[in-house]
Amino acid sequence: MSDSKSQPMDPAVVDKLLDGLSNDDDFRALFTKDPRAALEKVGHKVGSTDQLLCAQVTTLAPKEEIAEARKALHAYLTDRNAAAMTIIFNFEAGKVESSLPKA
Repeated sequence: MSDSKSQPMDPAVVDKLLDGLSNDDDFRALFTKDPRAALEKVGHKVGSTDQLLCAQVTTLAPKEEIAEARKALHAYLTDRNAAAMTIIFNFEAGKVESSLPKA
């Protein structure tokens, strides 16, 4: 079981996640419908008690918004101090940049 509060995401997994969210309509649909399955599909093991499972994206950010914030998202999701349980909220339309800590 993963400890979503202390374990950063693997950089290779983050690359797959961001590639899917910024390029792949089928992956984006899966992420919106079932974030757990989407995260597992890119190689992120989600524990049964991870709090992100109760989160849903109301409106997924457009591919362009995710692509523009890719560098910041990658840094955040691989940061050992980032709370992985907020991953889902980082992809809400119109809120990608504002969901990330300021440098």
